[in-house]
Amino acid sequence: MKTTNKITLFLLFAIVMIGSSFSMIDNNTVTKLLVNPMLQVTVLDAKGNVVQGAEVTLYANEDDAWDEENGIPGKSKSNQNGRVKFTKGLKEQTYYIIAKKGNLVSEDGLKSSKLQKNKLNKVNVIIK
Repeated sequence: MKTTNKITLFLLFAIVMIGSSFSMIDNNTVTKLLVNPMLQVTVLDAKGNVVQGAEVTLYANEDDAWDEENGIPGKSKSNQNGRVKFTKGLKEQTYYIIAKKGNLVSEDGLKSSKLQKNKLNKVNVIIK
């Protein structure tokens, strides 16, 4: 068998295997991944530098944000790039955001724009 025929046969086999592995993914799982809104929060300091290790919490309404109760989905810490991604339990609505690290805190009443489906929505938060 020629080398080109072996390569073609291998590529065809690889395509079939990849295609069959995708068919094992439940359609509901794919739909949830594509439909649910996601939010990426980037925490910055007053000079515009990213802040690692800041606790970021989302709230569905202003009252919960003021009381710091019922966070969605709970507190998460920003990574080395100052980012936190919220990927579960979000709806197409605005969220109030509180970020804290030590004595630094984000401004009161900071909220995202209305989250959109099929999109990684993004917001920057400055803590002072």
